[in-house]
Amino acid sequence: MGEAKKKVRSAKNALESVLDSTHHGVIALDGNGIIGFFNKAAEKIFNVSSHEVLDRQVLDALPGIGARLLESLRTGNPIDAEKIQNGPVALVSSITPIKMEGKICGVVGTFEDISYVESSSTELDFYKMMKNWSDAVIDSSYDGLWICDHEGKVLRINKASERISGIKAEEVVGKNMRDLVLEGLYDKSVTFEVLRKKTSVTMVQQIKGKKKVLVTGNPVFDDHGEIRFVVTNGRDLTEFDNLKSQLEETQALAKGYISKLSELEMKGVDFSSVVFRSGGMGRILELAVRVARVNSTVLLLGESGVGKGMIAKLIHKHSDRRKGPFVRVDCAGIPESLLESELFGYEKGAFTGARNEGKPGFFELADKGSLFLDEIAELPLGSQSKLLRFLEDHELFRVGGISPRRIDVRVIAATNRDIEQRVSANLFREDLYYRLNVVPVHISPLRERQEDIPPLVFHFLKLFNDMYKRDKTFSTAALDAICMHPFPGNVRELSNLVERLVVATEEDLIELEHLPDVFRCHAFGNLPYSGSPENPSLKESLERYETFLIEKAVRKWGSHRKAARMLGVDHTTITRKMKRHRSESNGALLHHLEHPRTTLLTR
Repeated sequence: MGEAKKKVRSAKNALESVLDSTHHGVIALDGNGIIGFFNKAAEKIFNVSSHEVLDRQVLDALPGIGARLLESLRTGNPIDAEKIQNGPVALVSSITPIKMEGKICGVVGTFEDISYVESSSTELDFYKMMKNWSDAVIDSSYDGLWICDHEGKVLRINKASERISGIKAEEVVGKNMRDLVLEGLYDKSVTFEVLRKKTSVTMVQQIKGKKKVLVTGNPVFDDHGEIRFVVTNGRDLTEFDNLKSQLEETQALAKGYISKLSELEMKGVDFSSVVFRSGGMGRILELAVRVARVNSTVLLLGESGVGKGMIAKLIHKHSDRRKGPFVRVDCAGIPESLLESELFGYEKGAFTGARNEGKPGFFELADKGSLFLDEIAELPLGSQSKLLRFLEDHELFRVGGISPRRIDVRVIAATNRDIEQRVSANLFREDLYYRLNVVPVHISPLRERQEDIPPLVFHFLKLFNDMYKRDKTFSTAALDAICMHPFPGNVRELSNLVERLVVATEEDLIELEHLPDVFRCHAFGNLPYSGSPENPSLKESLERYETFLIEKAVRKWGSHRKAARMLGVDHTTITRKMKRHRSESNGALLHHLEHPRTTLLTR
């Protein structure tokens, strides 16, 4: 009998030790509501020692929670995850009746500081968020990514890897790279090379015996210097070839204007948003920078779409007013009846429908900054006189106002009209014209600076490719045809053309036939021939078309033999006809055929 008591006492001590090691407060009552167990966590939570509460009535020892423990003891109903207040501390409690032979002989309650629960929940949410971020970063990578463990088992691959290899994640995740190589999915494993060498390894990997992928494996070490993971990134080599071609075109274009950009950037000017190559546009930008340093009124002159708004923003950005507002006003877009109140503002009750508090005009909104008056030639004569007074004394009267307001604003005006002709026709005040024309900046139309067309084309191509998630490129013939166009709508027309081609062309390569008819007419009209350009004979017309077909075939297929095979003739025929056309056109065509990508630089 004594041995049995020892075992019971030992089991009781072991149970108490287990309950004392938990961070939950545990309280046990007998059938009379007397506290029989009170663990260490409960001492900490209720700020009382077990010696003070053991063998006492729970209502006397713990009046705050005693009622809930006794209620469960009386009713036999458990209380699950209830929030209770113990002084300044909020607790989460769970109370369970203890039954023996169908009778309630006590209750046990567990208590936990809610701040600990909340911090654990917050920490769990944080880890979930970090995992979601990690998944999003991995899946957003353009390169294929593989993650393997230290034994070569595939743990994760991203969507780009599925796209490049044509192998779905469920086909490989959980499998060992050694087995995947044996199955023939891959000819070799960069992961095992990394595990063997314990350093980064780059190799060309063949997938399913067809596609070649450039892969680089990188080891991830733990705190003990052992490899824990191998992260491999891969890229389709055909994409590298495309990137190389694009890089060559970009570098060729960059050589023409990089010196101009460098010269201007040395002066502390950021021209990252300006795309140009012509000397004329470079001189305009240099003038804009010089003018930006002073507060003189500037008059921008040029056709619609040449970039007057861009120059105005550039002047503001590089002036001492760059921290102030830049306000643009389209003088032709505001009804004449509202123009004066919009420009100069109005006082309370100035006219029917006016705001009770009045309204500041564009001049006041641009205070301490720059006001860009676009289409200034459309300004009505009544508003012209008020603008002239402001330019002379920098004061204005609101509509309905009796006191002047002094405004510190720089005026930049622009027009696509012949403003001197409008002065002669008494449609524009001569004195205002001379007041605005302090620093005139003439922006040439695009047809007078054709060397700017190629860089603009590539600028808009990248812009709209990124915008519409496309990967379009231009053939040399299409690009040449664009360069021949006079562009009456200037840069705006060019931008619209590139956007239309990126959106509407199904193929990734934009060819000559994808361009509007007027562009193809220019391309055919510039083919070399020896007859009269007004009335070419049938023979001359056929030779011109033959020239065009040869040029297109050689450009598309890259060699005389391939072009001849696609045209259904012997390659010697292509060579002979090229020599004949060279003699007829002083070598222009042959140079274009042999050096198609230099056309843009020498035109």
